[in-house]
Amino acid sequence: MKNIISLFLLISAQIIYSQGNTVTVGNGYSNYVKIVDIYNFSKLKETVVKLKFSPKTAISATLHAPSGTSPFVLTDKKGNRYALKAQVGWKGNLASGFGTINLKANETKTVSLYFNQVSNIEDIYSLTEVDCSSTTSCWNFYDIKVKKGNSVINTSTIGIDKSKVSAKYEKTWLENDVFDSNNKFGIRIHNKFFIYGLKGKSCYLTIRIMEGDKFIKSTQFGYKNVSGQLEIKKSLKPGFSSAVYNDKEVFLPYELLSNNLPIGKHNLKIDVDLFYKDGTLLKHLGFKEFVYTKR
Repeated sequence: MKNIISLFLLISAQIIYSQGNTVTVGNGYSNYVKIVDIYNFSKLKETVVKLKFSPKTAISATLHAPSGTSPFVLTDKKGNRYALKAQVGWKGNLASGFGTINLKANETKTVSLYFNQVSNIEDIYSLTEVDCSSTTSCWNFYDIKVKKGNSVINTSTIGIDKSKVSAKYEKTWLENDVFDSNNKFGIRIHNKFFIYGLKGKSCYLTIRIMEGDKFIKSTQFGYKNVSGQLEIKKSLKPGFSSAVYNDKEVFLPYELLSNNLPIGKHNLKIDVDLFYKDGTLLKHLGFKEFVYTKR
């Protein structure tokens, strides 16, 4: 009975408090699942994400519970994560397994996901399944931007025609056990990517390090962001409207890993991003996995 009441309340919340915001996704993996609205439901202190399914062929899909395998999480631009709390629109038990959805070809359905609240929805960067990176089987959405009503919430591109700005990622490769110009020992991270429509404008390349679904922290000045995450930046200023960076290097000193990880073998992942000068995400480029062992 409790679950039925909760379901009724959540459905009511969706109808009454939906803001009709416009959501755009810079990089999404699914061609039949789209984010159609994001808004904060203040009474429940939750952020609501509405997904619309429009498959061209019949599908049967599973929404994993927050404690299960590959649950959905919201991530803000500082790397903070917000856990899934509830859902409306999927068959299943709200208290345990969240359940499944079955749709015929060309059938449409809108569902809602309820997360721990993100204070400002303009700060939302991604909606992803934890530890799920497949471009065919995972519903991951990056570079999320929101328009609230008729006013643009995201102001990152004032003075820049963002409709003409884009980037393309090609690859990241590593040189292990090398020294930099300051005689620090570490990893030289090479990146190849393209930036379009940003001639003469400043931006920067960043790398952050993840273990599992969490970003590694750092206390070292010059190697951390405002959230305390280990972050290394490289300033860029494209000289052409179509700029290619064949080999942009970033150096990661081993001491940053050693100072913040326990002894043992660690399976890590480099998160490579481009940001505008004001700190707003331009493009999530990609990931590069590697192994680090602290002895």
